[in-house]
Amino acid sequence: MQDSQFENLKTYVLCERYNSDPSVVYSLNSDELQILLSALGELEPIVDAMNVLAGASVEQRARDIGCSPEDFDTGCDELISVEELTFAAEQPFHHFMRS
Repeated sequence: MQDSQFENLKTYVLCERYNSDPSVVYSLNSDELQILLSALGELEPIVDAMNVLAGASVEQRARDIGCSPEDFDTGCDELISVEELTFAAEQPFHHFMRS
């Protein structure tokens, strides 16, 4: 496969993943986000994911996508680590059910 064909395929796959679930942007690296930005334009999830990757403050993220910092408030005061989310995702659903 030629380089240009590979790049076209990579762009296509990233766009399809984004169209299926825009939250995928938060798991992409900066190169992949740049590909999406070039292909799809400055969509809010892409811009926000780039800011998250760059370590931007909530205030900066809000300014860049035209919302309020309060819009990022999940209502949850407890922080959850990625390791906890990974563990939870790997557990069968009945593990969390109460008897």
